[in-house]
Amino acid sequence: MEIDEMEEVEDAIDGLTEVGGLTEVGAKQIKRVVKKVLSKVGQGAPSPPFARSTRSTSRRAPLGFTEVGTGALFFTAAAGATSVMQGKVSRKAHINRLLIVPSAPGMVLASIKVGDVEQLLAPGAPVELYSTAALTDTLPDNFDPLSEALDVTISLTNTTLAPITGTIGVKAECER
Repeated sequence: MEIDEMEEVEDAIDGLTEVGGLTEVGAKQIKRVVKKVLSKVGQGAPSPPFARSTRSTSRRAPLGFTEVGTGALFFTAAAGATSVMQGKVSRKAHINRLLIVPSAPGMVLASIKVGDVEQLLAPGAPVELYSTAALTDTLPDNFDPLSEALDVTISLTNTTLAPITGTIGVKAECER
């Protein structure tokens, strides 16, 4: 509604009280609402609640990795070789889902470190524990929390005689 139209509505409400079309109380309530609407004309719609959240509001955010040495966004491991992938967070975060998508079976986890703290009980776990087939697991991956500028380092070893490539990423809870 334009300002002129709103003023016409207000004038009409005044006319109704003069001829008894509204009770005095009802007319006052309507006038208050009209004045409130008039004061907000031209200010635009308010932001939805999620856009006004505080920095301490917890949200899920993705984190990508690059291969150490090459800077590639995917891992490449020749037969029997190890590929080291690294990701760095810009604010406190807690990884709750790791996803590794290799091009072929035969990759194993040699190490998962948050900073310098090893997250694996022992090396040699198959990456299929973190593949798309494992997404049906309802429990989060409960790795140590990350501080700002801390690295997450994942080392993958190819146990086959053929090269394997793939991608890796995480979703983490963080404040933003």
